[in-house]
Amino acid sequence: MSLQKMNIGRADVQKALEAVKVGNFGRNNSPSRNTYIRCPNDKTLWDHKVVIGLLWETADEDIRPREWVTTTDEKALSGLGFVRVKFEHFNGRRILGINGFNPSELLDAHKVYWPDGRIEENGFAPEEKETIRHDGQTRAALVNQHVRNSQFRRDVLDAASGICDACQNRIFRKPGGEWFLEVHHMAWLSEGGLDIIENMVALCPNCHRQEHFGNDRRYS
Repeated sequence: MSLQKMNIGRADVQKALEAVKVGNFGRNNSPSRNTYIRCPNDKTLWDHKVVIGLLWETADEDIRPREWVTTTDEKALSGLGFVRVKFEHFNGRRILGINGFNPSELLDAHKVYWPDGRIEENGFAPEEKETIRHDGQTRAALVNQHVRNSQFRRDVLDAASGICDACQNRIFRKPGGEWFLEVHHMAWLSEGGLDIIENMVALCPNCHRQEHFGNDRRYS
């Protein structure tokens, strides 16, 4: 039996994630230590085994498995649009999962498993930058990076053929002769959106600015 056969949906997984965030681990509070699910709302990582355990607890006892491994429901989670992260090693200090979220732990070697099938090495590794405080002192800060796929961007622009997806107009040509368009993520990366073709549209500059700074959003 799998989550897919139980008709578990995206909202069910999100509900389990929110429960884990507030300390409701259910009966399965033994962490997997190296496999996590990313919350699309705040981009924090939570223990895969505990989240799936909560989902299994909603199933009838006659179909509930006694044991399972974290690979059992990976395909179902990907199909629902959830990003998974696997660490290569456990160093004994990580608090990710059921004890909170610390971005600095993403410095450990890990793989990001995107729903579209891509596997990215260290895709969520934060970048350390120096910032200047108001007192003139500098300090190091960890900043999350949004990894973008340039080939997806090119594919979206090629498919548009210069026509804006919003206003259906062509605006101007670049020196090389191609029409100018910009790629917009319908669900913003800063809000947990994925860098996949299904989340991209080609917009002219006016429509793109309207999407970011206008009174309402056509895409969300």
